[in-house]
Amino acid sequence: MAKDGSTGRRMSMAGMHLDRQSDMPLYQQVAAHLRNQILDGRMPAGTRLLGSRKLSAELGCSRAIVLTAFDLLYAEGYLQSVPRGGVEVAAIARPSGSSPAPTETAADGAWFSERWQSLLATDYEFELGSPFSTGTPDISEFPFDVWSRLLRQTWQNPLRSACIDMSPLGWQPLREATAEFLGSVRGLLCRPEEVAITQASSGALDLCCRMLLDPGDEVWVEEPGFIEARWSLKAAGAKLVPVPVDDKGLCVAEGIRRAPNAKLAVVTPSHQFPLGVAMKLERRQELLEWANRRGSWVIEDDYNSEFRHRDSMTASLKSLDRTGRVIYLGTFSKVMLPSLRIGYLVASPRFIEAFGRGRSRIDVHTAGTAQPALAEFLRHGHLLRYIRRMRKVYAERQQAVLDALQALMPDELVVPPTPAGLHLTALFQPDLAERITDREASRRSRQAGGFIQPLSQCYLGEPDRQGLLIGYGRLPADEAHPRLAAVTALLRS
Repeated sequence: MAKDGSTGRRMSMAGMHLDRQSDMPLYQQVAAHLRNQILDGRMPAGTRLLGSRKLSAELGCSRAIVLTAFDLLYAEGYLQSVPRGGVEVAAIARPSGSSPAPTETAADGAWFSERWQSLLATDYEFELGSPFSTGTPDISEFPFDVWSRLLRQTWQNPLRSACIDMSPLGWQPLREATAEFLGSVRGLLCRPEEVAITQASSGALDLCCRMLLDPGDEVWVEEPGFIEARWSLKAAGAKLVPVPVDDKGLCVAEGIRRAPNAKLAVVTPSHQFPLGVAMKLERRQELLEWANRRGSWVIEDDYNSEFRHRDSMTASLKSLDRTGRVIYLGTFSKVMLPSLRIGYLVASPRFIEAFGRGRSRIDVHTAGTAQPALAEFLRHGHLLRYIRRMRKVYAERQQAVLDALQALMPDELVVPPTPAGLHLTALFQPDLAERITDREASRRSRQAGGFIQPLSQCYLGEPDRQGLLIGYGRLPADEAHPRLAAVTALLRS
């Protein structure tokens, strides 16, 4: 080593390519290259660099670019000047060990929290692009001409409040239009001050879980149930308590036996996912009585209940709530466009006020670009007319699926009555369940050109039923029989 402490080597940058098409300035590219060489150990402390003139000649750039890169690395502590104008690598603190530790990859996940690792480890398969997808609507009939016109009109001369003063509770005209819409479509009478506009229903659920729950709090979840809801609960650190669902809905008495002091219950009472049953009145009253007595909360996810296929309408649980313990969640994404990502939350004014204050500290508010247009879309009745039209389309598709299953596997599949939604659950009869699992049947469905979700993956514990969740939102009625015939042929083989 030289007397001045350097290694005596002069490092060049020959071979480095400057990308003049990149958005990154050339001096930052030079600095990044040197920084990486130093951090990776290829340029140890004391390594001398060639002079700025020689380096600029090697790189084919001006000397000013090299000097600017040096200045940046001086400020960051990677380089230092030495007598007679030289530049060398400075001594920087490194982790113990002779070589840098390998970089973690996203697949390793070791740098995530335990809660997040548990969330990512959940075994769940779905394909939104499948014709049998359970939650994907058909957008081919959507009135894009009307929607695009409203978007254009609302942003030709937007109000200041739509641009920079959006409330965490949402655009006030949209809150008013949503309250009116819920009265027309769901018979849920509410005031605008009881409505908050959210990042779809999943965003509302995530915020509610973080607002209401501390790590370790017990939460009732339906068994089988909506697994996406469980992800938000897990992320909040909740202790999930599976509560069975039968033909009357959630077994409230069993929930009380398993976790009488649960802080929260998450339910889909009007159209239970995945079984499709509606919670009976006596069960609803039991659930509300328990929540009132214990001071617990109930989150009602009104999953796809706008698309009912019978004349009668199942009232929401929220409509029976007299003490403000129920938080009602819904979304416009499923009934309009999945990418819209706008939903709503209905709760007591006191809860809404606290929700708004809490939300302003986390994600501020739902994206405001589409909110004024959506308010007009609702106010002029466009969405209501579209839903009424699509109810007939989806009812026809549901009947086509039922007819196909009855013709193809009448003795091996049983489909419980499903008065609403975009999917049916075909339960395996004992003989079929002995021959094949629903996960194997799901795997085979891919060979037939359309993935079908297995019922068993909706269980938190050991499944007590086998079946397939057959979506028909994107399945034309005339394709139901041939597509299902291909699937059932593989089940028999």
